[in-house]
Amino acid sequence: MIGGDIVRDPDSARERLGRADAKVIAAAVLGWTIDMFDLLVILHVAGHVSRAFFPSDNEMLGFTATYAAFAVSLLVRPLGALLLGSLSDRSGRRVSMMIGVLGAGAATAAMGALPGVVTIGLAAPVLFIVLRIVQGIFVGGIAASTHTIATETVPERFRGMTAGLIKGGGASLAVVVINVLVLGLTAAFGSAAFAEWGWRILFAVALLGAFVNYFVLRGIEESPLWLRRQAQIAHERDIESVTVRVERPGRELFSARWRTLVLTSAAIVFAASAPYYLTTGILPTVYKNAFHLSQSETSSFLIINVVGSAIVAVVCGHLSQHIGRKRLFLGAGVACLVLIPGLYAFMWYVTPDNLAVVLICSATMVMASGAISAPLIIFLNERFPTELRSTATAFAWNIGYGLSGMMPTLVTALSAGAGSMVPVLIVLSLLIAVGFLVLIVRADETRGALSRNTVHT
Repeated sequence: MIGGDIVRDPDSARERLGRADAKVIAAAVLGWTIDMFDLLVILHVAGHVSRAFFPSDNEMLGFTATYAAFAVSLLVRPLGALLLGSLSDRSGRRVSMMIGVLGAGAATAAMGALPGVVTIGLAAPVLFIVLRIVQGIFVGGIAASTHTIATETVPERFRGMTAGLIKGGGASLAVVVINVLVLGLTAAFGSAAFAEWGWRILFAVALLGAFVNYFVLRGIEESPLWLRRQAQIAHERDIESVTVRVERPGRELFSARWRTLVLTSAAIVFAASAPYYLTTGILPTVYKNAFHLSQSETSSFLIINVVGSAIVAVVCGHLSQHIGRKRLFLGAGVACLVLIPGLYAFMWYVTPDNLAVVLICSATMVMASGAISAPLIIFLNERFPTELRSTATAFAWNIGYGLSGMMPTLVTALSAGAGSMVPVLIVLSLLIAVGFLVLIVRADETRGALSRNTVHT
């Protein structure tokens, strides 16, 4: 769906990436990495977090509580999208992103410093959840600006690749950093010390990453599409300043004009991102508790998985620039429909003790999940006009992503024990893939719409 008047983007005809483009892409990838690091670190040390903040004699109950704490951040992300997304649309992408990365990093670091149940009792899980809520609001703000500033800056022919690099590269880099730290800390201090206190260092690293991203953001330029649209609005209103702000973009999302598009976009995000949580998101627990891998084997497998997924995401994002977003989505959706449940079944029922097969199968599933979400960012950006893009894209993304983030909680809640997790994953992955294909068949093609998707305010 494309609304309103056409504003041509002279940068879209450029054939090459410039230094400014590279700096913006790097800042966006780093921002997305911090976003995913802050969110996912809890999944990679779920057992340790469970024992510290949600101890239980029932292992699955402890994991369910930990995954629920993870999901809390996802569920409040839409609020961050509305608050910082509106700031991004009114005042520019850079300032919103700076606030988001610093706030999320501080909240994540505070989680690592929080004493456990043994020390402060019931206050420990309560404060942990409060910090997860605060983190989720700021992370929702990060999602409002990272992808937008990059895809609005680079030439048209590189926008699919850029989207794949931000989503696939940023998420994969976060997982790599987490697991390299796990391996390094375990080697340096030993497994016992890591289980007791070393895992907390991972949370502290988030603040360091936030400061790095903040200083990188200070050196990049504002989105040219945002600046150009502000200038056009100023001209239309006969105002000399180019700092005219669009009033209440958050409220505009719920108007009759945009409401349906926002909700269908959120549904597509849910169905496209759920495979990530049904593979990469829950594999740390599946590896250790269902297939009985060691911590070092689990971390090594995850690093291999996400490196492959990042490559696939960049390739598929760029491919969507040539064949269209919809055709790429349909092909990747069919791959997820066949590969994820099929390979889970093969690993579990045929070769559960063959580590090589487990690695190959799980890596293939993770790459399929990378393919299906590769063009998702640019697809959303192309659905909305410049003056609503950050708010609308972030809100739809965070609603869908928040719901899909419930998948690990749902899997553990439906599983009687570690032995029943894989059958549950098989059923859920089948249902999600079918739903995604139905949604995409009904969606419009968006390729090339970014520069002309503007409306009068």
